[in-house]
Amino acid sequence: MGRLQGRSAIVTGGARGIGAAIARAYAAEGARVVIFDLDRTRAESTAAEIGAGCEARHIDVSSEAAVEGAFVALQADGFECDLLVNNAAVQREGALADQTVDDFHVVVGTNLLGTFLASRAALRGMLERKRGVIINLSSVLGLTGDALLPIYAATKHAILGLTRSTAVAYAASGIRCVAICPGDVDTELNQQYFSSQPDPGAFRARLEREYPAHRMAQPEEIARIAVFLASDDASFINGSHVLADGGIMARLFDLYE
Repeated sequence: MGRLQGRSAIVTGGARGIGAAIARAYAAEGARVVIFDLDRTRAESTAAEIGAGCEARHIDVSSEAAVEGAFVALQADGFECDLLVNNAAVQREGALADQTVDDFHVVVGTNLLGTFLASRAALRGMLERKRGVIINLSSVLGLTGDALLPIYAATKHAILGLTRSTAVAYAASGIRCVAICPGDVDTELNQQYFSSQPDPGAFRARLEREYPAHRMAQPEEIARIAVFLASDDASFINGSHVLADGGIMARLFDLYE
């Protein structure tokens, strides 16, 4: 029997990358999974690949009406959200002086407002049932900064504050809220970042050299952490984050190559 047998999970941004890996891992552990994603075609393809027990919903997590409507519709179908993974994220590359107000609203709307809206909707049912786990995807950029991702980094810092506040508010009701802070992961979002550089291949190689193991993470490595945090094995982990960065933040810089 899987560690998540009999539970129901929503994974936002589950069409690709880390989200798809988490959806896949949760289904393998026995959970019923619903993917929320703005990319309908890709979400449906991922759900079909995962198979029975997984479905896709075309949802813009930055829209209050869309998120509220999705939860109402799922509840009407008998779906009770035991596990929520707030993974949906976008980024706009550029130094702060070059960013626009539209950049700000797009990134904050998806990354932070989306996390707030989905959490708020999920909490209503969790409070009724006195159980639930919310997992928020932050980042190493929730702990540090990046010259070309200032708005993205700001949202990832804010997600950690939201995680802690949610945890302390609802722990007595049997609800946990935790975060994962991955380092660079080999996903399309990171490919987008590399593509913003003059020489994407050289930039990727330079970035990977910064990691002690000289590589990025694979999405499945983050998904395994998400399974553990959602399971009863992590029953006393609350209001904190798991840093999954391959050791990159364990040193200031490398003097010895």
